Amino acid sequence: MGSRSLISSLLFLLILNGIFTACIDPIAFEAEDDSVKLVIFGSFSDQYKDHEVSIRVTGKFGSVGTVVPDALVEVIDEDGNKARFYESGEGKYILPKGEMPGIPGKAYKLIVTLPNNNIYESTWELMPEPANIENTYFEINFRNQLTEYDNVIQQFFIDVFIDTPLRTSTGRKAYFRWEVDETYSFTDLSCGGLDVVTVCYFEVPSAFQPLEIYEAFDNQQQNLTKYPVFSRLIVPYVEFNELHYFNVSQYSISKSTYEYWEKINIVSNPTGSIFDKIPAGITGNFKSINDNNEVLGYFEVASVTVDRTVSTWQDVNAKIQIPQTCSPFVPRFRLPDYCCYCFVLPNTIPKPNYWGER
Repeated sequence: MGSRSLISSLLFLLILNGIFTACIDPIAFEAEDDSVKLVIFGSFSDQYKDHEVSIRVTGKFGSVGTVVPDALVEVIDEDGNKARFYESGEGKYILPKGEMPGIPGKAYKLIVTLPNNNIYESTWELMPEPANIENTYFEINFRNQLTEYDNVIQQFFIDVFIDTPLRTSTGRKAYFRWEVDETYSFTDLSCGGLDVVTVCYFEVPSAFQPLEIYEAFDNQQQNLTKYPVFSRLIVPYVEFNELHYFNVSQYSISKSTYEYWEKINIVSNPTGSIFDKIPAGITGNFKSINDNNEVLGYFEVASVTVDRTVSTWQDVNAKIQIPQTCSPFVPRFRLPDYCCYCFVLPNTIPKPNYWGER
């Protein structure tokens, strides 16, 4: 299913959005063209989920680039076991969940063979042992915000914090990055006739959030307490009408992976993408095997632990008076459609298996 200023912290989810969801017509990769560079990005973990790799070539600055189709993408472990990623369109290649379970303590690398038989490999990356989040919680706070007309207004934010040890399960110094995804429920009204009350479940699309990374540089420090990993405005109110979950994924990453994301933080800007002409030519952990072309991007190997916190209508309404848009006392023709048919709201999902946990 992890921030602050982008000059110092780049939104990882923004990168993923640019990498995985931009819909652009594919073109063939021209290796001899110095104006473009191949970019490979992937993340592999011990989570039981689909894993994704994206392959593109950079465009001019401000462009997310163009997709590279028909590549052979494989992950191999230190014992020689190999699994293939399957092309799913839009530059994405998917390793279905369960095809190669990630095991902390093992090393992995990615091998990409393009249709022109150029081969690119990542370095071997060791999957670190996990560090379990001890506690996840939120606060509702107001902050003064400056509008486009230079007026100061008071807006309410929900801020998510974690407590976590700064050592992995084997006692090693930890390096982290975090992702936060959101889900919520909404119960509609019975609006007459054969209509029945329905509970719908939704995911919140990824928003612009800076990349959150952390290095446990202080050997004496054992825990990270009340560390902020996420913040958002409490709008639209329909998302906070009932239960609203914040699911925090804590990625235990290697020192080299941390250093890569740290460089991306420094050179990125709010409108850029990993597929732009990256300033200072930041290279990752890929190398060309049989040509001299430079390749950008990174193959991240991480162990992941997930913890969550949930807000209720009562939590939010204690700070903000949430308007009751859907009232059974309002005539049907004056109600938004979602009040009677919650499934018309976007991003419907099946009921998550953790629903009801507190």
